[in-house]
Amino acid sequence: MNSSNEVFPMNAPEPHLAVALARKALARSIGLAAFVYGYPLTETYRTCAMQTAPQGERRTGASHGSDVRAPLNTLHHAPRPSTDEDRDVVTPANDLLYTIAWIHLAHGPMLLTVPASARHPGRYFVLPLYDAYTENFENLGPRNCNPEGETVVLVGPGGTVPESLAGHRVVRCPTDLVWLIGRILVGDESDWPAARALQSEIGLAPAPGTALQGRPAAVEHWAGPPVDAMAAAFEHDEPAAQVAPRFFTNMCHALAESPGRVEDRAMVAWFGQVGLRADAAFAWESLDEPAREGLLEGFAEGVQLIAATGRNRRPKPWSMTPATGRYGNEFLGRARTAYLGLGALATSEAVYAAAHHDAKQEPLDGQRSYAMRFEADDLPPADAFWSVTLYDADRFLYSNEIRRHAIGDRTPGLKRAADGSLEIRLSHARPADTANWLPTPAGRFYLILRMYYPREGVQSWRIPALQAQQG
Repeated sequence: MNSSNEVFPMNAPEPHLAVALARKALARSIGLAAFVYGYPLTETYRTCAMQTAPQGERRTGASHGSDVRAPLNTLHHAPRPSTDEDRDVVTPANDLLYTIAWIHLAHGPMLLTVPASARHPGRYFVLPLYDAYTENFENLGPRNCNPEGETVVLVGPGGTVPESLAGHRVVRCPTDLVWLIGRILVGDESDWPAARALQSEIGLAPAPGTALQGRPAAVEHWAGPPVDAMAAAFEHDEPAAQVAPRFFTNMCHALAESPGRVEDRAMVAWFGQVGLRADAAFAWESLDEPAREGLLEGFAEGVQLIAATGRNRRPKPWSMTPATGRYGNEFLGRARTAYLGLGALATSEAVYAAAHHDAKQEPLDGQRSYAMRFEADDLPPADAFWSVTLYDADRFLYSNEIRRHAIGDRTPGLKRAADGSLEIRLSHARPADTANWLPTPAGRFYLILRMYYPREGVQSWRIPALQAQQG
């Protein structure tokens, strides 16, 4: 039989301390994995809590009528494209009218009316549906719906279709909480009425027998202020000891309502080894001290991991996303996308590319001026439309004197060179000729290139790098 000294060497901690250290180490690894897995889920619930808040709880001031907040199961039509005044969702596009709805299917199906594309020839639109984990599981629009319009039945994971709706298209949703982020292409202000006419044809109503009720419990009882955990911990330097307890509490509450894929259940069960369980009554204070300490460390590491993901050892002028919207087991990519661009479309609908550096791998900074040149026969390969949008370091649109946030294939007044090429000029100082000018902040910024209805081979297309200008 082994002696006690052989089981616990002289330099080993006391048995109870060894157990505590092992439990803390387990909690640390679980904390990192749970943050990566649960961040998109909590971002969905946080955004829902913020956008469906009762009127008296909503923020006032900045949105000037374009605030996308409305009660649950209600459409909200943004009357104009997003600007720097809109701060609900990071990285918004500036060439779209959004129609937003938070849909709850726990109490029965809902009916979504898709507009008649035949009445709006040439007008791009899509009605994307996202589950609670940010998966873009369906896109409804001209490519797959009746040109004369149709009504689609949305059914939750445990729902049934009423007999009266037999024959309708049915979309079975992975979670009861569904986010609709409708997009309608819009030009300058003279084009807004036509885009709004299509927008007004989108409909949402309860199916026969569906009784609308209150918000999901995890939304109604959101723990703490509805603040992005990544932004709080990474951008605003809030201590993990303050942010992590709120995050894990909200995650466990959301897991109770949106269990996720069957394939993920074993991993979520592993989270329970330190007390993180899908439980509407979960409380951070119920965890033991080693678990709390390890989870705090794992949370902090998860934040840094997501922030660093995608950064190459040698920065590239442009990074094109290989896949967005539909992630499968790519949990880290899903979390990174939720941080940089919540509500990204599947790559079959749109492809995104980001630029944080210029041609010399230097960070984009308003202290310098830049030029981005497209050759006449080498414009972005998109069949619907494309645009280059500029974002400030805070991931929102930049306020500027000419109120221009993007340049694309529909920007009025662009000037082409004699050979047909298009050169976009980026600078903080206003140039003499502003036709092709995209204003930048004084400091760091980045760009997103969006290509809707991307053509085959888009992933191999070489995007022109930004060239820093002298003087």
